Amino acid sequence: MTKSRILIMVAALALLASGCGVDTPESVTYPVTVPSGAGYFANYIAIGNSFTAGFQDGGLHVAGQSYSYPQQIASALGYPAGSFVQPLINHPGIGSTDTGDPAFTASVLHWTGTSIGLIGETPTAEVPNLLLASSWPVPYSNLGVPGATTNDILNCTDSSNSQSPGNGYFDFILRNPTFGNVTMIDQAINRGPTLVTCWIGNNDILGGATSGEPAVFDGVNGNITPPSVFQTMYEGILDKIAAETMLKSGWEPMIMTANIPSISSAPYFMPQVVFEAIMAGAGYPHTITYEETPEYVLFPALSFLDPYNPVDLPASLTLDAAEVDIVESMVVAYNDIIAAAAAARGIMVYDANAALAGMTAVQKTHFLALLPAAGYDVATAASMTEFSLDGIHPNSHGYSLVAQGFLDLINGAFGTEFEAPVDLGSWDPTYGLDPTPPTAAAPEAFTAIERLFN
Repeated sequence: MTKSRILIMVAALALLASGCGVDTPESVTYPVTVPSGAGYFANYIAIGNSFTAGFQDGGLHVAGQSYSYPQQIASALGYPAGSFVQPLINHPGIGSTDTGDPAFTASVLHWTGTSIGLIGETPTAEVPNLLLASSWPVPYSNLGVPGATTNDILNCTDSSNSQSPGNGYFDFILRNPTFGNVTMIDQAINRGPTLVTCWIGNNDILGGATSGEPAVFDGVNGNITPPSVFQTMYEGILDKIAAETMLKSGWEPMIMTANIPSISSAPYFMPQVVFEAIMAGAGYPHTITYEETPEYVLFPALSFLDPYNPVDLPASLTLDAAEVDIVESMVVAYNDIIAAAAAARGIMVYDANAALAGMTAVQKTHFLALLPAAGYDVATAASMTEFSLDGIHPNSHGYSLVAQGFLDLINGAFGTEFEAPVDLGSWDPTYGLDPTPPTAAAPEAFTAIERLFN
């Protein structure tokens, strides 16, 4: 943060302390306990996509949301329980599966005892009963929306205008028209934040990567946002947060952002040898053939394994070397843009790419691979991997590593010693349910993972 920004923050927070500042929804709704000497953290708001929302196991569920990285940051900063408000979803959660029947909405995934399945379905008419904080009178503190793109942060107000058509997560997280039919970024600004985390851009690439056929959008076709377009939107987001918060509240917030991890760090993208030797298993009775020579096999390919019939995987379930080059070159381009934009504005960047790449092989191994390959019991395997059952999103203690990455930026800048509070035993992939195993992985479970990005 630049010296001028620090002086602006100090002056604004001094006014608040004296009772002469601008009242924000936060200050009139409940008191925020601010750690001594850390007035910059008085009103923390998070914006972003599924990673910010605390999405894990293919959906939103209070068990996972309670360990979102923004919640862990808020807890470490001293926010009282319940004061950092999230759009919490009661059991069985809201997943991203298309059940095939609009009358029902799918849950999150869980370990059934032998594979991955959906916990259940909720009649769509009863979904509002799952929303635990739907009547909260101001926009949420955590405004992360699963599936959100960079364009969505600037322009989306509900599922009718989301970039991925019909993204219902926008409806119950932004709750428009209650707050004036404004976007995620506008809701954040209207809260008068003093600290903002903004992690965005992942879905601008993942939509292409998870399709198995990545292509940079050329104005007509493609599923990856071109770097030049991303740069314009990304810089616009950072500038809008700073300038409009200053205009509305009288101070410029401290902003922290993060870059984009390589797909090689997520077990959703399995090297061919891992898919065949570990995930399919040495005892798989058939030779697996492919439409293209794969460098990575996508996680949903597991639902195609059939012990009674040979499998020929379509190109949509693999990435060949040229496709990997497209995706990884976009990761490099986006991260260069993020670094330059942040440096020009005095914004701290959590290097998520380096952090995830630096995990051990076991930390990046899918829970399913640990059980048969290494013979660990469920609890031990769950404590070893940092990823949830969907293979893209961290589990609860994986989000702890992300939270600590942001907290380390604060600690380095302010000489503090904040630590993420999560217990390593916090992720339970069974969700406390007795095993009722299907004979194979439920195809709808893998659809839940694909649907979020496409």
